Amino acid sequence: MSEAIHTEKTLTDAILKNWPYGDLRPRYVVAVQVNNGAGYAYGRTLDAIVFDTWPSEGLTLHGLEIKTTKSDLRRELQNTKKYADFAPHLDYFSIVAPKGTVDLRLLPQKWGLYQPTDDGKLRARRKPLSIHDENHRTISRSMAAAFVRALVSRSLSQDATAAAFARGEDVGKRFGERKIESLSKDNDSLKKAIEEFEEVSGVKIPSWGGVKIGEAVNIVLAGGIEQRLKYTGNIRTLGEKILRLADELDWLKQGYDETESNVQP
Repeated sequence: MSEAIHTEKTLTDAILKNWPYGDLRPRYVVAVQVNNGAGYAYGRTLDAIVFDTWPSEGLTLHGLEIKTTKSDLRRELQNTKKYADFAPHLDYFSIVAPKGTVDLRLLPQKWGLYQPTDDGKLRARRKPLSIHDENHRTISRSMAAAFVRALVSRSLSQDATAAAFARGEDVGKRFGERKIESLSKDNDSLKKAIEEFEEVSGVKIPSWGGVKIGEAVNIVLAGGIEQRLKYTGNIRTLGEKILRLADELDWLKQGYDETESNVQP
């Protein structure tokens, strides 16, 4: 099987896929085609910068330079001015190149190397080492402005709009699947509870006709007939309570009979 032919675009897509934007709170923010500062005096451009926004990981900035040919890489190694311009603002620096393009022995020791995989992502052939001591990291406002400008430029592009739509569609689909799964579990739980009630009580509860049964259950939970007739001081009061209770029971029985007659066999 022949190796896929990679261009700057395919490798840029691989960078964006390898460090994805994610959901509502993305870990990685990737800017492509980032200048080394804001203003016309800054003319060098880095292919991508990955900002890891997790404080636990050090809020690192990882610069990535794409090289599609050996001659392109050779020019980069012969003139490292671009790296020198960006290095003060970065934590890591790596080359992104197709397989067979880079001889690791020729790369500076702290540079990393990433190569494309069959699934469209990247694999670290060699992970980069920290460029600076953590206490010596710095990023100028000019560089920060260039990073933000690159983010905004890409966010307004057609490719970014299409990617955002696809990302939102995927998030919505996964949310819907989780919601359906949750509702299915609730439904199964309710169904089991109803089946247990019907088995113990001997009463069938149709989905639309359980109001009367609920009233009857409420009477039982309130103490039933014994509680309703308790603490009666005289015969007249006892008789009135019995009559009211009889009316309620007749009303409940009538509703239950109507419900049973409407249930399909």
